[in-house]
Amino acid sequence: MSRKLELYKIVKIGLRAMKRAKLPLYWSKYSRKDYTLHQHIMLIVLVQYAGSIERMLQIVREMRKIKRVMRLKKIPHKSTISRELRRIPERWIRIVLREIVKIMGIPNKFAVDSTGIQIYYRSYYYTQRIGEVGKIREGLKLHAAVDIERKLITNAIVTKWHTNDSPYLIPLLEEERVKEVYADKGYDSLRNIRFVLNKGGTPYIAIRNKARRGLRRRLLEKSKSPDWKKKYSHRNVIESVFHSFKRVVGDYIFSHSFSGASKLLLFKVLAYDLYV
Repeated sequence: MSRKLELYKIVKIGLRAMKRAKLPLYWSKYSRKDYTLHQHIMLIVLVQYAGSIERMLQIVREMRKIKRVMRLKKIPHKSTISRELRRIPERWIRIVLREIVKIMGIPNKFAVDSTGIQIYYRSYYYTQRIGEVGKIREGLKLHAAVDIERKLITNAIVTKWHTNDSPYLIPLLEEERVKEVYADKGYDSLRNIRFVLNKGGTPYIAIRNKARRGLRRRLLEKSKSPDWKKKYSHRNVIESVFHSFKRVVGDYIFSHSFSGASKLLLFKVLAYDLYV
């Protein structure tokens, strides 16, 4: 598939998801109406593939088909995109993400895990010039639920890098119809196991050997069977998804605040799902 056709399909699905999400077209009835909010969101998504706003605007100028499907009468200035990125609520990004997942199909088998994302407050070239490249930087943690069959990220939560994984399984899956859940020992807790069972699903969660009695002990014994181990191997899907995610949209972001970094990372999740 050519890059032009690929981006064209991404834009079409993204605009369709925003229409289904019923996002407003403008901030106010008094808006100048040069650009719609749908156009701004889609341009920010395209930035995630291009790597920078300048490169994204150059791609849009060159691809008339994309301009046509987005109904762009003129190309916005990069400061306009930056301003809209700060204004768009994180809740809207999640709503659009939800609609994209629904367009692709309703999932019921999930793998849950987290991955680290590097965060920079200064440009790579500046840190290289002052000799700080390669030093440990502050990072973020992306907690994600992945559809095993379609390899989509169905939900995501962004935290600081040192946060534990276990508390985020329930928030990631509480709105889902759960049939099977795959997770490593970081999610081994009675609360998480009971949550999956109460949803009518089967928890393929690795249990720590220190489980002595009760439900966790029974699951530990069950997890030693070949059939259970074969099913649990599906958890590896999320590792390949994280690898693809970082290859497609990058494994680092530039931001001066946690809220801005969190929003940018959710836009990367949105871009990845549209790409898949």
